[in-house]
Amino acid sequence: MSIDIRNISKTFGAFTALRDVSLHVPTGELVALLGPSGSGKTTLLRIIAGLEAPDPGSGTVRFHEKDVTGRAAGKRHVGFVFQHYALFRNMSVFKNVAFGLDVRPSRKRPSKEQIKARVMELLRLVQLENLAQRYPHQLSGGQRQRVALARALAVEPKVLLLDEPFGALDAQVRRELRRWLRKLHDEVHITSVFVTHDQEEALEVADRVAVMNKGKIEQLGTPEEVYEHPANPFVYNFLGNVNLFHGRVDEGGIRIGEGEVQFLPGERPAGLYGPAPAANGAAAVAYVRPHDVDIQRDGNGDTIVARIDHISTAGPFVQVLLTRRDNNQPIEAALTRDRYRELGLKAAEEVFIKLKNARVFSEDYSI
Repeated sequence: MSIDIRNISKTFGAFTALRDVSLHVPTGELVALLGPSGSGKTTLLRIIAGLEAPDPGSGTVRFHEKDVTGRAAGKRHVGFVFQHYALFRNMSVFKNVAFGLDVRPSRKRPSKEQIKARVMELLRLVQLENLAQRYPHQLSGGQRQRVALARALAVEPKVLLLDEPFGALDAQVRRELRRWLRKLHDEVHITSVFVTHDQEEALEVADRVAVMNKGKIEQLGTPEEVYEHPANPFVYNFLGNVNLFHGRVDEGGIRIGEGEVQFLPGERPAGLYGPAPAANGAAAVAYVRPHDVDIQRDGNGDTIVARIDHISTAGPFVQVLLTRRDNNQPIEAALTRDRYRELGLKAAEEVFIKLKNARVFSEDYSI
């Protein structure tokens, strides 16, 4: 079941939550709506579900090319999973999962045997078949969320929608559940959209990521596309740590402080030009991820001198915090342990910084 959002806008009084948003989700795809608070991602999810209505005349919501914009939520065959589970506390796990089937009109309700078979099949799928007779208060947060997912799937929805499904859980449980969700999706292949503000979660779980900001989709692409080739400064800043290097355009590259970063013909970042080609001498900013900051013992014309302030060896990468000698701006570098041992770095010493895979935007680039 594909989802087509076409030119949807939504306002709440003077606040504009969505601005002419369009999005296509092919059948069987898992898409993440990623963005900060107030970016419009939950509003968009609720409009897909039918829990909110778009502004009159602003656009349409289509399921498999059928217009469902005016259809009530209960008639859209959508499964919805909330952040805080919304389980019935007085019902067992079995009864919670069976609820959507039990309340169907008698002519559409499966037999008791069919309901039991369906519920136990889902509990096996979410690895909770041995807890069918327990109550929500007897479960961990991760187990409750899996019950909520099983309940949403019980009614065989055409679309599965999840609103920050792991937001109420601690970090370790979130990591386990998002991997489990990816595995579950690969088994059931239901078209799914989930909301999150966690960049790591979106990049790990989703087939594609829609990065949202101020009611618009800034970029839609695979996790690799949005992380490695961000469309603008907002996407770059939002998706992980980044170092900013201010400089001036110089023959298609950017001159930064004492050094110069050059881009080869055909590799010049499109963002360098903004709405119009940037002339030599125009202000520009290079965005560089910490793992693309290389530390060297010897310098040349394309390196920047910096002093090491602090070294942290905890975690898979060695984090090195530095300060530029020319303007005292901070720099963060992430080195492999082999590279760190090779360099033999110590706090307070001066080294040379070389930038790799810089993404450059003109200083007046607007989103």
